[in-house]
Amino acid sequence: MVEEKPVAAFTLSLIGLALQAVGAMFFAYAMLYGWGSGFWGSGMMMGPWMMMGGPWFGGALWSPLSSIFAVAVIAFGVLGLFWMTASELSRVRTGSTLVLVVSVIAFPTMFGFMIGSLLMFVGGILGLTWQPMTARVVRVS
Repeated sequence: MVEEKPVAAFTLSLIGLALQAVGAMFFAYAMLYGWGSGFWGSGMMMGPWMMMGGPWFGGALWSPLSSIFAVAVIAFGVLGLFWMTASELSRVRTGSTLVLVVSVIAFPTMFGFMIGSLLMFVGGILGLTWQPMTARVVRVS
């Protein structure tokens, strides 16, 4: 069955983006209430780039920098999702590329608990490989 729109790509990307948003809220809550200092924030147990690390991590500086980063990731993900629902192939490709780029950018932050980024990555690839339904020509002889 051929779809008029990339439904599977959109659904996977939407679930992944929802996980990104939940993960970003969890991360912001954790930083606001104390995971940014002491044992958890030191990276002793989780290591660099894992949930509490990254180049934008700076204790009290997390709030403005990473909040802007999280909002940008989620906003571009929503924009990509909207473009994936278009009927024009070029819009679908652009939206899928945007979702793919956002998933790769957000992967090291673990905003979506890794599974969110993986779902968005798979959704972006499915959107890029999706082909619209073509009109069938029926010849009567």
